[in-house]
Amino acid sequence: MNKRKKLLLVFLTIVLTLAFVTACSSAEPAPAAVEAPTESAPAVEQPAVEQPVKEPESPPAEKAPAEAPVEAPVEVKLADSQEPKEPSKPKQADATSLVIEGSGIKEPITLTLDELKAMTDAYYEDDYFSLNSYGTKEYFSFKGIKLSTVLENAGIKESAAALKFIASDGYEFEMTVEQALKEDYMDEQNPDKRYPVIIAWHENGKDYDASKGAPFRLVIGQKEPGDVNKPQWVQNIAKITVN
Repeated sequence: MNKRKKLLLVFLTIVLTLAFVTACSSAEPAPAAVEAPTESAPAVEQPAVEQPVKEPESPPAEKAPAEAPVEAPVEVKLADSQEPKEPSKPKQADATSLVIEGSGIKEPITLTLDELKAMTDAYYEDDYFSLNSYGTKEYFSFKGIKLSTVLENAGIKESAAALKFIASDGYEFEMTVEQALKEDYMDEQNPDKRYPVIIAWHENGKDYDASKGAPFRLVIGQKEPGDVNKPQWVQNIAKITVN
């Protein structure tokens, strides 16, 4: 009995305590809301309306300069002194003519093969001995005309001193007028024989072929025994200049 009373008392005490706590909690006034000090709201500044900034206009694209017309390269002609010189090829009236010119004659003349053959008083035919630079000795049979007569017909002057023989391909050979007019060249194998300088158109049984160059050849004997005369036999002579 006493134990029940104690338990009941404890129970009541707990109930009362809870009720008291609850009552105290509901009776306690709620703390006043703390108001933040009211300040006058600052005037809201309207954001300044910025003037739209114009982007710098890009400069108008420059027009590409019109292309100048391309001119054909101007060919610069070098002065005569600068141009490489090739042997000048003589001009002929035709393939079978011989031109004689220069300050050593009265006036230039052109003689055709037929005109040279018609000079019967100066016609010459004989066998000429030759010696070349290799020591080869040989005889050649020629028909032609004496060079001295050709020069006389061209009106050679007393002041003339030198002759130049120019071949169709531009090759040149020079000799003095004195050498050209001599008629006593020799043959070392026949010392008593004497030869003039001739312009030949026929060799060893046939005339020269005009399609291979001017059909004239300079032929000269030996000055003395051992004289190498073959290199002086210029072929295809197209022009003789006298100065």
